[in-house]
Amino acid sequence: MDISNISALIAGYKSGAYTVRDVMEEVIRRMHAHEHSNVWIERVPDEALRTQAKKMVESAPHAPERDRPLWGVPFAVKDNIDVQGFPTTVGCREFARTPEATAPVVQRLLDAGALLVGKTNMDQFATGLTGALSPYGTPVNPYGKDYIPGGSSSGSAVAVSSKLVSFALGTDTGGSIRLPPGFNNIVGLKPSRGLLSTRGMVPTCRSLDCVGLMAADVRSVAMIFDVAVGFDPRDPFSQRYDRRDIPRMTRIGVLMPGCREFFGDDDAAKIYEAGAARLKDCGFTCVEVDFSPFREASELMYNGAWMAEREIVYGAFMKKNPSAVQPATRAAIESGAKYSAIDYFKQFYRLMELRRQTELETWPLIDALYLPTAPRAHRVEDAVKNPRGLIEELKIYTNFVNLLDLCAIAVPSGFTAAGIPVGATFVAPRCRDHALIEVG
Repeated sequence: MDISNISALIAGYKSGAYTVRDVMEEVIRRMHAHEHSNVWIERVPDEALRTQAKKMVESAPHAPERDRPLWGVPFAVKDNIDVQGFPTTVGCREFARTPEATAPVVQRLLDAGALLVGKTNMDQFATGLTGALSPYGTPVNPYGKDYIPGGSSSGSAVAVSSKLVSFALGTDTGGSIRLPPGFNNIVGLKPSRGLLSTRGMVPTCRSLDCVGLMAADVRSVAMIFDVAVGFDPRDPFSQRYDRRDIPRMTRIGVLMPGCREFFGDDDAAKIYEAGAARLKDCGFTCVEVDFSPFREASELMYNGAWMAEREIVYGAFMKKNPSAVQPATRAAIESGAKYSAIDYFKQFYRLMELRRQTELETWPLIDALYLPTAPRAHRVEDAVKNPRGLIEELKIYTNFVNLLDLCAIAVPSGFTAAGIPVGATFVAPRCRDHALIEVG
């Protein structure tokens, strides 16, 4: 039974090959088999899943309801997004809150027939790109238990990659919907800011945060996106989206040789080059571009005034509960307190200059930018010993996307000689999401 391919799963329902009850029993079996993988912070109890599946079968024994395109599709939600009946911990038991309502983006999926099975593990306070900064343990990368799963949406990625669910929600401020898919051989869509409601999400950097999607393949991500997207008038950051008249992408930007950074990982470098060759074989026009303005923008997140947004959310709690917070997490967030309003505006002005530079010099030449998702893979022990050092490396191809208000999709690209996944990411101007999905 293949639950990772949503189209195939729904086709099985329609043909009568299996029922939602059959699928849910298989999901329960798999979750018990992976109970030591540190994927979950909170799971729906087995009997509750069985009861829900039984009700769905009684309402429609063999086929999904026409107005519920995700009928019977199991999914997971990162534990910084509210689901009524579950605490929202953001990776910290002491910080947990009990939401009065389910986040609108989750409710849209539930209304479409999707079945929630649990809340997933994450880097504490969504601060970290490794997946190794959670008091609930590091989710186990199914391709190598000694390797990081990526963060902060680590549990969501491992749940999909381990085929425990068909898809999962995560969040992305600086790469958390892209790095975990890259390290787990799945697909992650970081939509344009505001297309998916962030109401009911505990913010990290509220001006940059996005809810994003993970699944095993691009078509599945597209199906979920079509359900999840929608304007939320009660979310001040929500934006309307019109997919009409979005031209097909034909010109892909690839990094100039001098802009390619893999820190000595020859496998990752060769996989990137092979990916560029495949793009040409597929009929795309590849254009070498200067990555320097994007890389400079990436420096502004963890080394800039945007860290103050995390201090707004978590600063008071950390002062009262210092022992509840991971040392690396606390150090990163506390750095936000040192920036003044003057610092912020200086950096904001520079960001706008970089944005205009890319609008004038880069985007007229290309429709999308093709990048490594990460320079290279890392072991968990390295992330524990040097968390800030790894963040400085992993941010290179990721942090600029939200700051410059772009959209991105991370896709599998190959494997190292050791069998560790290597991902690629396509990036495009905002609201080109559907065209970008087609490229992926």
